[in-house]
Amino acid sequence: IDHHHDNTRFGNVNLVIEDASSTAEILAELFVALGIDFTQDIAEALYIGLVTDTGRFQYSNTTPRSFRWAAELLEAGVDAHRIFREVYESVELPKLRLVGRALDNVRVFDEGRLIVASLSREDFTLAGADEPLAEGIIDYLRAIAGTEMVSLIREPPLDGSLPLRKVSLRSKSTSIDVSAIAREFGGGGHRQAAGFSTDREVDDLLIALEKGYRGQLTRAA
Repeated sequence: IDHHHDNTRFGNVNLVIEDASSTAEILAELFVALGIDFTQDIAEALYIGLVTDTGRFQYSNTTPRSFRWAAELLEAGVDAHRIFREVYESVELPKLRLVGRALDNVRVFDEGRLIVASLSREDFTLAGADEPLAEGIIDYLRAIAGTEMVSLIREPPLDGSLPLRKVSLRSKSTSIDVSAIAREFGGGGHRQAAGFSTDREVDDLLIALEKGYRGQLTRAA
């Protein structure tokens, strides 16, 4: 069950609805079709998925259907204010330290239209943060005025099984398809939000990301 446009339909049974705002939205409609009641737990889980995948109803994947489902879930008993506090206003101090380190490591390309930041294992150690706390940091980069594409490169702790680096990509311009860039590295995602894992060095990635960014500009021209 998915809503990514580049899903390869790898399952034996695939339910992929590309114009859905989120997988949560698809699940909500599936539950209705199956006659499943929205319990408090189900409604809250679906609402969290809907809110986070639409960027609090601000991303371009937000549709009237998204708002209708939000209303349905609120009527099912979701406490929107409590969920907002728990999801967006319960930030751990080590995460804020990690945000600071990411902003200190920003590289600027094309007069700020492309921004790339990186977090090394040393950054995680100095911030006292685990790798999952890097989630959402890329949104701080996207908020920088004048950006069209941003990327965050991070190094998860070494345990012998993980790739050396994870790369998140976001675009503010509908003409830049970051999922196409991610697919070149074996990843994927949405046109405006994608990612991939790689063993390539940071300096090599900076060159590749700038090349991918300029390639998207050429296609859009």
